Amino acid sequence: MSSQLEKAIEAFRKGIPVLIYDAAGRENEVDYVIHASMVTAERVYEMRTLAGGLICYAMPQPAGRLIGLRYGYEILSTIPELAPLTSKTLGYGDKPAFSLWVNSVHVKTGIRDADRATTIRELDKVLTMIVNDDVEKARSYFQENFVAPGHVPILLGRRLSDRKGHTELSLHLAILAGMTPSTVIVEMLSKGDALSIEDARRVSREKGYPLVEGSEIIDRVERLGEDLYCRYNLC
Repeated sequence: MSSQLEKAIEAFRKGIPVLIYDAAGRENEVDYVIHASMVTAERVYEMRTLAGGLICYAMPQPAGRLIGLRYGYEILSTIPELAPLTSKTLGYGDKPAFSLWVNSVHVKTGIRDADRATTIRELDKVLTMIVNDDVEKARSYFQENFVAPGHVPILLGRRLSDRKGHTELSLHLAILAGMTPSTVIVEMLSKGDALSIEDARRVSREKGYPLVEGSEIIDRVERLGEDLYCRYNLC
């Protein structure tokens, strides 16, 4: 049993950020991750100052489908002039997890720390409605309380057997922690490049944020031998 994974699970339950390293052969990046229900303006400030990457909200792809969300490349592929852009992938090979970018209707401009925290917590409400089997309420709430395009990108997570990115790793960490699959992730950057794993370990020690390798999450999920999204009726 991985002590680092257990530390990450315990921290995640308490609302303490967790640092997840995907793999040297993939993006070779570390993401700062927290459960969406626990995001505050102060956390968003830390995400953009300590981490520095793109602050994204993640939910499982089956949940997004239930409220009408599609991957961005699916939407763009229907526009002849833009379809060629969707035929390519970056070096790590996966199709991107991006769907829509949204703002809550209750924010000022959408980009401020408090605004993004509000949008993220509102998205978490939608996911909670879905896992509580109130899909019609979730659809109505999503349509009435959000505007697109906005400043918070929604990521749709596949199963770990299909894709092993930070989107999927964070969602499965949440489920392993006994929480809903509803997360916020942001890449940790340095000047001109991704933050190195060595520097991420330093941040982990200084801030008390556990750093867990993606392989540890994958190994635990594989040992459980089940589709964890099914725990939330999202098979």
